[in-house]
Amino acid sequence: MCPHKEWLDDYEEKAGGNVLMGNDAPCKTVSIGSVKIRMHDGVVRTLTNVRHVPDLKKNLISVGALDAKGFVYCVEGGMLQVKKVKPVVMQRTRQGNLYILQGATMIGNSSSVSQSEASNNPLWHMRLGHMSERGMEILCKRGLLGNLKMEALKFCEHCVYGKQHRLKFPKGVHTAKATLDLVHADCCGPLKVPSLGGVRYFLSFIDDYSRKTWVFMMKQKSEAFQNFKHWTVLMRNQTGKRVKRLRTDNGLEFCSKEFNNFYNEEGIARQHTIRHTPQQNEVAKRMNKTLLERARCMLSNAHLDASFWAEVVNTACYLVNLSPSTVNGFKTPVEVWSDQPGDYSILKVFGCPAYYHVMKGKLEPRAKKGIFVGYRRGVKGFRIWSLSEGKVILSRDVTFDEKSLLHSQTVAESEEDKRKS
Repeated sequence: MCPHKEWLDDYEEKAGGNVLMGNDAPCKTVSIGSVKIRMHDGVVRTLTNVRHVPDLKKNLISVGALDAKGFVYCVEGGMLQVKKVKPVVMQRTRQGNLYILQGATMIGNSSSVSQSEASNNPLWHMRLGHMSERGMEILCKRGLLGNLKMEALKFCEHCVYGKQHRLKFPKGVHTAKATLDLVHADCCGPLKVPSLGGVRYFLSFIDDYSRKTWVFMMKQKSEAFQNFKHWTVLMRNQTGKRVKRLRTDNGLEFCSKEFNNFYNEEGIARQHTIRHTPQQNEVAKRMNKTLLERARCMLSNAHLDASFWAEVVNTACYLVNLSPSTVNGFKTPVEVWSDQPGDYSILKVFGCPAYYHVMKGKLEPRAKKGIFVGYRRGVKGFRIWSLSEGKVILSRDVTFDEKSLLHSQTVAESEEDKRKS
């Protein structure tokens, strides 16, 4: 049964009696037709003898009618599947007490997506820090993005603002045979605007084999040695391995006396680049370029000022480690590093409104409003910029309003279309 006349093909005006609702209210059937639906697997199937009931609020498919035609169905884990012999012809997900069909209604040569399957591509594009369409396709095919059905991404103005460039870097290749055999490092800065914490530099370490990346924020370049020393101890404790080779440019932060002494004590082979030849440290340079591109995209999307750059670079690093890499055969750095795929279920849109739980008194509000600014390393929680307190709050009890950013983007696109017309 369907309330939308425009969805029906082979439309035949025919009195079909009344349909009784759950409260015994009658709804009149005015005609019968057929509806074409592109199912979850991409196959277009036709439902025949569909009754047009204008007073209905939702489209309904009778399980009894499917059963009478030889279909069987099973329900498990909030998913209802309709089968005939072996192929699954319909798939539905539970929402409340209803099972919503995963598919899109075909109207002429176009398709109208059902509410449950309203395209989440733009939302996931933002959650993943404006990942490329190719990267999203790979994650989608591997089932890491839930039930998302990948479609071509619409034009993203924030990607243009963040990723516009003149020349491409040459394609990277593996030179290491195992993790920590070769590590690339580079210092980026000073940035014109200090971060919320007053830092102007960030230091990146990239494992050549897995392409996993770590970033550390610094107020001065001289902090590079202590960060590198801390990172090598962390790697040794986590993996039981030592860094064998370190490749950097000739920046003074990497050529200090304490750095040289540490190299000798730890037996780390040094690889310096030739002056004015950044291509020799291309892996680190390209990674910093990628981090800054993602950061610009997310700042533009969230309408936040540049003082949030440290938070967004940390988030970009987290998302890059969850992004497919061509060097890894389209595996993610996290997967190569740990032999386990990353967790995408916790991803949220950077900069979206977030309401974190508080306990101030029996009659006081139980939440305060903030802005989601990233993930806490080593802790299952979220970083929230508190609007009332002016500082970052760590919390695991957070309610996110991601759709507000998606809505604001849609409104902006509509206004732009009106101006053009």
